[in-house]
Formats: sequence, structure tokens, C-alpha cells
Amino acid sequence: MTARPTIYLGTWFGVQLRLDWYVVVLIGLLFVFSLEDASRSRAGTWVAVAHLVLLCVLLFCIFLHEVGHAAMARLRGHRPTMIMLSFVGLTFFEARKAKPIDETLIALAGPAMNFIIGLLLLPFAILVLAARGQDPLFSQASIATWKGFLAALSLLNFIVAVGNLMPLWPADGARAVRGFFANRRGFVEGTLRAVRVSHGLWLIAAGLSVGMLALRSWILKLAGAENDPAASPLSMFMIYQFAVLFLAAMGIYYGWAEARRVRRLGDAAREVVGPPPEFMPRAARPEKSAVVNAEVVSGGREPSPAPGASLGEKVQAAKTAATALWGVAKLTGKGAGWFAKQGIKLAGEAMKDKEDKK
Repeated sequence: MTARPTIYLGTWFGVQLRLDWYVVVLIGLLFVFSLEDASRSRAGTWVAVAHLVLLCVLLFCIFLHEVGHAAMARLRGHRPTMIMLSFVGLTFFEARKAKPIDETLIALAGPAMNFIIGLLLLPFAILVLAARGQDPLFSQASIATWKGFLAALSLLNFIVAVGNLMPLWPADGARAVRGFFANRRGFVEGTLRAVRVSHGLWLIAAGLSVGMLALRSWILKLAGAENDPAASPLSMFMIYQFAVLFLAAMGIYYGWAEARRVRRLGDAAREVVGPPPEFMPRAARPEKSAVVNAEVVSGGREPSPAPGASLGEKVQAAKTAATALWGVAKLTGKGAGWFAKQGIKLAGEAMKDKEDKK
């Protein structure tokens, strides 16, 4: 994650906004596949342009999803620092006086935004479903109409919300699974088990997507959508299998990176509430502290370094050492020569320690 390419979009209310280049690539790929279907359909290439606009609006909805995370983090007393619009979106913040319930509340605030958007647009989905003689819901031809566009946006917001609750890393549901295992087997083992569950589900999803894409022509022909794919929601479903493969690859990488981080840091890794700083682009990382310090979490500010000993304390320590050595010399019958020899020895060790520190 250290070389993660992002586009800086500005800073609002003290929070950086960055766009992941991977999302731009993914949207571009979906648009190309959409154009290919549209070129073989009666509706023309306009429907592919409408699909591209839909993807851009969906990206804005994912931004609102991350705003939900950031707002809840601020309500819980933490300080949001950056929102990265990635393939699921990531909100980074500095944890202050973190409580066990905080991660759950912050995680749920994002999907709640998508549920609200989906519910507000749900009447348009009902209108499209109830209409007769029109292109079916979630087909490219339907998206080219304003009612079909809003209906598809409603459906996609529900998919984003439910998908975030799935135990697929780095979605919010994976953190809930980690909490379940961590309560029984500790944080490290809980993380490793949650990552294994996530990897298994991602591999199953990727396998199904590969199978459907391999049989894509046969499936479309069987459904009667081969000659006019833009009029069939099945064609859109097939296009989004490329997105599933992309997400599976990124999800497996995120899970692997989190497992590696937790193995390295042990239980100290649990002090981070939200995405770990290691997942942040290098250019946006804070200068110090890759992991939130436990004292920062409990106190809300960096612990100040312990002050060095004052000159008076050093003089008093030297007098105490000299008195102790003189007492030993008197009790053992050793003379001033022994005393001087021990003093020189102690001074030499002190000088050596000083040089080592330099």
C-alpha cells in the first residue's frame, strides 16, 4: 500500500479527500464493456454514456457513505483526517479515548447512508417494476431514462449497503466477524480467522464470476438477449462480474495486508479504530506513528517525553555515589588509591555510555 496512486481532491473541514486511481480504472473498464454491448443494440451508444454517468453518481454516493463514517467518528470524539474513495471507500481518523463500541457505530454509519439513499429512491424502482411495455429494471436501455436511472441508483445503493455488511475484507462486516472471533480467541487469532473467512468467500465469488464470464455468450443466447444485450438486465449483471473479479483481487490483498500487520504488531494493532494508517497513501501519512499509541487513545494527546535529570539532581547523585564508595573503602580497609581507581572506572563507564548514545 505504500505506493498507492491517488488523486488529491482538496481538503474540507480539515479532512483530505483523495480518489483512488484503481476506481478510475474500474469505471473505465465497465464503460468499455458497456459500449461493446450498446454497439450491438437498438438503443445505441447513448445508453453506455448513461451507464457511465450512473457510475459517477454512485461514486458520489460512496463519498456520502464515507461522510457517514467520518461524521460518526467526530460524534464519538475522534478526528477524521482523510477520506479515500477506493473500491469500497476508506475513512482515516485519529482515535481519541476509543471505546469498544466505537468501531461498531462508525462501521454502521456508512451503510446507513446508502440505505437512506436507496429508500428515498425506492419509489422510482417501484414505478419501473410496475410499468408495462418498458425496458426492464437495471437494463442499460432503462438506465437511459430518468426513472430507470434513479431506480438503478436505488438498487445499487442497497447493494453497496448490504455488500458492506458482508464478511469480506475490508468491508465493515469483516470487522464485525473479527470482533466475534476476537472475543473468544484474542485479537490476533480473531483477525487471522476473519481474514481466512474473507479470503474463502472472495475466492468463491471470483470462481463463480469466472464461470459466468466463460459462459457469457451461451447464457445471453439462452436468455434471448444476444442480439440486443442493452435491453436485458442479464447483460448488465454479466458486465459487473468484471467488477467482482477486480474487487476480489483487491479484497484478498487488503486481507493479506491486515493479517501481516496484526502478526507484526500483535495486540497493539487493536488500538487502531478504523482503517490502519499503513493503508493510507504514503504522501498523506502523518510524519510519525504508524499505529495509534495506547496512551493517545486513552488520553487524547501524544504523551510528552520524560524530562531529563536536572543539574542539581546529577550533582546529588554524584555525591551519593562518592559517599557510598568512601564508606566501602573505610569498611574494607582500602585506601585512597582504591577509591580513586573506582572513581576513574565509574567516570570511564559514564563517558562510554555518553559516546554510545551519540
